[in-house]
Amino acid sequence: MLYLSGLILLTISSLPLAGQTIERKTLTWEKRKIDIGAVLQEKGAVEAEFFALNENQDSIYITDIFTDCGCTTVQYTKDTLVNGQIASLKVKFDPDQKGGEFSKGIIVRTNLDIYGDTLFLEGINMPIPENAEMAFPHRVGTLGFRLTAVNMGYIFTNEPKVKYVEVYNFGNSPIGFKEVQDKIPNYMAVSLEPSQLQPLQRGLLVMTYDGAAKNDLGFFDEVISIGLDRDDLNLGIRVMSVVYEYFQPVPKSLENRVPKLGIANVEIDLREISANSKVSRSITMTNMGQEPLNIRKVATNCDCVEIELDKNDLQSGESTELRFTFDPKGRRGIDHKHISIFSNDPLNPVRTIVVRSSVK
Repeated sequence: MLYLSGLILLTISSLPLAGQTIERKTLTWEKRKIDIGAVLQEKGAVEAEFFALNENQDSIYITDIFTDCGCTTVQYTKDTLVNGQIASLKVKFDPDQKGGEFSKGIIVRTNLDIYGDTLFLEGINMPIPENAEMAFPHRVGTLGFRLTAVNMGYIFTNEPKVKYVEVYNFGNSPIGFKEVQDKIPNYMAVSLEPSQLQPLQRGLLVMTYDGAAKNDLGFFDEVISIGLDRDDLNLGIRVMSVVYEYFQPVPKSLENRVPKLGIANVEIDLREISANSKVSRSITMTNMGQEPLNIRKVATNCDCVEIELDKNDLQSGESTELRFTFDPKGRRGIDHKHISIFSNDPLNPVRTIVVRSSVK
């Protein structure tokens, strides 16, 4: 009898893993990730709340909560949830001196799911600077900034991008923004948190950039003017950005069907040229895909390069000529220029042609 029991146990333990898999009955989460944005340390702890619905016929209750940092604590619904009931998790993040972006994981286990669901609380931790004068060296009036410009980085047309910029009021009176901002472009929105910055107080400039509303592609370096709420003062902010068109990922099976930009030569060496003579070249570009190709824009990193394009729309197999003229006047030595081509090729929406030369 003992031998038989052992044999049965051995047989069960040797079953394939798939046969031993425990059926998971999980909660349905409204969100699995919450971004709380920028967190100023002096404001103290910040809370966010996750909600989950029990869509199972069986009752569920939360058994364990695990976080990957002592700076994150959780209060959660301890009641048993029948079908249709909602659970709540209140997650509190307590900022410290560790600055920068963060992503805190929260594992939630229940009586019907020993593996657990993983939630994420994300944001940017901004610790209190030890010396405001040193931390905010760039002044615009009485307002101090860390840098002379705001670099928005890469912006895609599928969703606006938000940038949080620290600002410090070195003045003797509160300062805020005018309610009506008629000099900010329509693809940008700017707000101040708090809306009134008290003397010797740090706050946040919240900048939102809508790449689709910009209706242009490439690198931009511009200055926007923000009206302040006293003495008709304006705050000039330099904003740098690179706007790219967003494309959905292309399945492997469709890679040969979508528009595909082929360029005969992406590296052109003009070799030794005279500073007193313009140089021109022509580059053949072809649609290697099966669907129509549209060249959205051709841009250069220098006004000294002029561009001519025969046509922007190419059918499958059709070609066009891109002609450029480089004026090296006033230049000496080794030189590199870039020509950027933006198209509806979803695999390579931005192509770069490098033009090298040695100017004498």
